[in-house]
Amino acid sequence: MSEQKESSVLFNLKELMSLEEDRIRDEEEEARQREEEARLAKEADERRKQEEEAAKLKAEEDARLAEERAKKDEEERVRREREEHALRVRLEEEAKARAAEQERLLAHEREMARVAAEKKKGIHPGLIAGLVVVLLGVGAGVYFGIVAPELERNAEAARLAQEEQERAAEEAREAREEAARQAQAAREAEEERRRAEAEAQAAAEAAQAQMEAQATTRTRRRARRSSTGGSRMTSMSSGGGISDDPLAGLDGL
Repeated sequence: MSEQKESSVLFNLKELMSLEEDRIRDEEEEARQREEEARLAKEADERRKQEEEAAKLKAEEDARLAEERAKKDEEERVRREREEHALRVRLEEEAKARAAEQERLLAHEREMARVAAEKKKGIHPGLIAGLVVVLLGVGAGVYFGIVAPELERNAEAARLAQEEQERAAEEAREAREEAARQAQAAREAEEERRRAEAEAQAAAEAAQAQMEAQATTRTRRRARRSSTGGSRMTSMSSGGGISDDPLAGLDGL
């Protein structure tokens, strides 16, 4: 009978020790999982902050570059308009001067023709013909030597001004397209940052859910072990007339 009591007490002690070891292991595992969860959350938060800072710096740099390009484009546009205005004024003044000179020459030719006509009766026909030839030569010389080249220069200047204007318009269009591309890149970077943040948040929530599920499983397993151990001790106590106290019978040892 004494041996049976001693055996029952030792069995109860072993059950208690086993339950205590399980509890300690579960608590240590939960502590490790909490530490791991905290580490992952900290890493995710740091990564999110770094991505946000990088996206912010990139957006600021893109905005600064776009502003500089817009400022340069505006300065270039103002410069071109100023140069084109000065060119137009110069060409207009030159055209007025040429027209005045041509008018003066024509007036001179008309005056000479009038004088020649008044003296026509007393002048030899050959001289009159020579005078006409001279006047025609002077007029042709003025036209082909002054007027025609100047007209060609004006046409060339107008053509160059038109080409410059078209080039400036093309550069402005390319600048606008580049600014639009930069803005699109900034928007895509922001969307990528938000996507990465959402993925990190989802991963953290999944890890948290998994750890909670594991904790629940361990809690249920401990409850089952405790229930099984209690049933065994109760059964042995009923069969051997031993007290429910797991330490009962130690006084008799």
